[in-house]
Amino acid sequence: MKVGRTYAVALIAVSALAVAVAARASNVTVNATVAGGSTLSVASLNTPSFNLTLNGDDQTVGYLAQLQVVDARGLATGGGWNLTLTSTQFSDGAGHTFPTTASTISSVTTGCHSGSTCALPTNSVSNSNLAVPISPTTTKFLNAATGSGLGRVDINVNVNVAVPANTIAATYSSTLTVAIAAGP
Repeated sequence: MKVGRTYAVALIAVSALAVAVAARASNVTVNATVAGGSTLSVASLNTPSFNLTLNGDDQTVGYLAQLQVVDARGLATGGGWNLTLTSTQFSDGAGHTFPTTASTISSVTTGCHSGSTCALPTNSVSNSNLAVPISPTTTKFLNAATGSGLGRVDINVNVNVAVPANTIAATYSSTLTVAIAAGP
């Protein structure tokens, strides 16, 4: 019996110690201030190009323009943004050009950049078969509605170019100008 009493006393002593330790615990509040940046930008991630061999028929060829939008403003309302596009006419510099209506956007896709937990843009612009305008006209081709488009967003713009059969064989170029503005 003596062993039983010693055990019971030890159990009471351990329970009293646990109550004493629990009484000393307290909650600590950690405050964090996250400041929004001023960055709202768009940049090109590639140099688009295409090759075409004339075959006597009108042909359509495509290229991919890879862009990246960074919206680090951290606005509580997620202020949104929009992208516009304009271009110069395809020209060889010797007076030969493609028609001013040669280029059209066939599709636009978006995704979060690796390492960024972004909020994908909620787009309300119909961008299928959207004409790529010749300067100085601009066309909105993608937007991020309020509350979307935050973080680092990769954008793939697929552009189709109609090349007439009577095109002179040469090296042609066109300059795309992509601009970003605050607000959807």
